[in-house]
Amino acid sequence: MSQRQRLSRQYWEGIYTADFTLDGVYQRCYQLSQTLHTHKWSCLVTHDTRFMAGQFARYAYRVLQAQGVTVKFCSGATPFPAVELALEHHRADTALVVSARNLPFWYNGLVLLTPTIESPQLVAVPGLPPADPAIGFPLPAFEPNDPAQIDLRAPYLEALRNAIDVELIRRTTLTVFVDPMNGTASGYIPAALGEHGQTKAIEINREIDPLFARQPPQPTESGLNRLRKLVRESDSHLGVAISADGRAISATDNTGELLTPYDLALLIADYLHHEYRQRGMVVVPLAEGGEGAALRRWEQSSGLRVEFAADPAARISDLLAHDRNSLLVGITAHGEVTLGRYGVSPDAVLVGLLLIEIVARFGSQLRPLLDKVRRV
Repeated sequence: MSQRQRLSRQYWEGIYTADFTLDGVYQRCYQLSQTLHTHKWSCLVTHDTRFMAGQFARYAYRVLQAQGVTVKFCSGATPFPAVELALEHHRADTALVVSARNLPFWYNGLVLLTPTIESPQLVAVPGLPPADPAIGFPLPAFEPNDPAQIDLRAPYLEALRNAIDVELIRRTTLTVFVDPMNGTASGYIPAALGEHGQTKAIEINREIDPLFARQPPQPTESGLNRLRKLVRESDSHLGVAISADGRAISATDNTGELLTPYDLALLIADYLHHEYRQRGMVVVPLAEGGEGAALRRWEQSSGLRVEFAADPAARISDLLAHDRNSLLVGITAHGEVTLGRYGVSPDAVLVGLLLIEIVARFGSQLRPLLDKVRRV
């Protein structure tokens, strides 16, 4: 079995000024620096699109650096899959992201990604020395040629292009709407596909907006009315919405109807199994009523196992910890999709591109393709 590096995730999140404060950032970064320094671990610091996230990230960078930690910094708002890819490629030992994931705009936080061995905690410990006034806040932006800066966008785009059939999509006439929800995934799908192709990937809500248009930046039904209306009225092939952190996805077919997690899992698993001869388990949330009926029929016809899990995220993590090939597709109720052959974490940009590839492969809109798979 191929052993995969498991990442531990620690979170500290709170409401601006009430819970999330500059002093809180300092205390946690100072305490973190002691563990990183002891293990001689380097740290990659980056941020999302929230209010002053870049400023807080630069402050975190300076606190860690002042304590002797080797620190790299990515100045652009970065989706979590790009950060995780950088760690998998050993560009740093750990990562600290100024982000509150997909919480409402009045939250901010820190997310720490580390190896599971003796993972440090994001906690404030009594008795820490006061913040160094020499660090200051706010801090100026990095100079473009600063050697501490690291580019995460280009390697992530390269990985996306290597994972999908870009040329197939580019030579197929399609119209796709993409809603990155004013978050970190903005621009990635059009950039991965490149210019001058036949497929039009039209982004909405792509501007950096710390308020996320006053909607929770999670692709749930209540926040996708505009996307659904655009897809339906333009007779487009499909629409995809990606959460602010780049991990969760929702898709709408050409009629404007949202796909359930079971629809997504069925469509992707069937495609990967038949087109790429991939095998492995399909993990989905527990189903109520007839929600999982089509998946159960597919399980019988494909010979692959479908597991309806009470905690899909935990089950997916357990499978990937031993052998990435044991998982074909895993999805949570929130739309976080993990593809075992492609990575150990949910990647909504990759899944969005794969859905576009599926439609391009069969030259059809999404609803007829899904109906066909459901009838198996």
